[in-house]
Amino acid sequence: MIKIDSEKCVGCLQCTRVCIWTILEARDGWPVVLEDKAVGCAKCMHCGIVCPEGAITFGDSPMMISEEKPVVSDTFGEDLESFLLTRRSYRDFREEPVDPAVICHALETAAWAPSAKNQHPAKYIVIQGREKLDAIMADILAWLKETGQSPEVVSEYARGNNMVLGKANTVILAYARDRAINPAVDTALALDYADLMLQAKGLGTCWAGYLTRFANTIPALQEYFGIPEKHSFYGGLLVGWPKEDYLYIPERVKRADITMK
Repeated sequence: MIKIDSEKCVGCLQCTRVCIWTILEARDGWPVVLEDKAVGCAKCMHCGIVCPEGAITFGDSPMMISEEKPVVSDTFGEDLESFLLTRRSYRDFREEPVDPAVICHALETAAWAPSAKNQHPAKYIVIQGREKLDAIMADILAWLKETGQSPEVVSEYARGNNMVLGKANTVILAYARDRAINPAVDTALALDYADLMLQAKGLGTCWAGYLTRFANTIPALQEYFGIPEKHSFYGGLLVGWPKEDYLYIPERVKRADITMK
């Protein structure tokens, strides 16, 4: 529940201007919490982080993670563009393991990704170690050979090319409630935040489309992962220390198709 400390509040009303659900209302020059609407609070915390006096809390907890204002360098725009253009997909990785703390930090950062009505439905399963991943791949190959689906995966694997897992020793799978407002987009956005965070730390990543599909389809994998009913996997990442060292930004044959009216 949103609380306003009347002794700290200076009546600037910034909080009422940023509340997307009009749970905060201006009355006689002061903000008031509309109790009947408060149940619909999206918990975005905008009211608290716009308050110059720190007068607003959620329950008894402050709404900001730090009282220090974040600082972004003057060259951040250019640096961000360079980073985004040089991001690559990696499938060939060194044997060096990935620190679980780095994975957890990236996934925790993903909590700041956009999400429909601030639901943040994504949950994660992290698999580390070639032995576990080899066992998963064995289940995939057995099912594909039995069903005849995705024959390219089987034939490429026979040639030494693992199209599902590459040579990763760490895999992240993200799942969510099927009845969340927008589970597919919310999960993709969260994973993208984690993806960029991991690459910023020097790790290589690749979106695991085959693995995501198989995790939702193959009975042995469904049993292994054991996610709740009415939940599905909506995305995955291969993670590891990359072997490749790309030197340039590749040209894009297909550029943005933009119509402005």
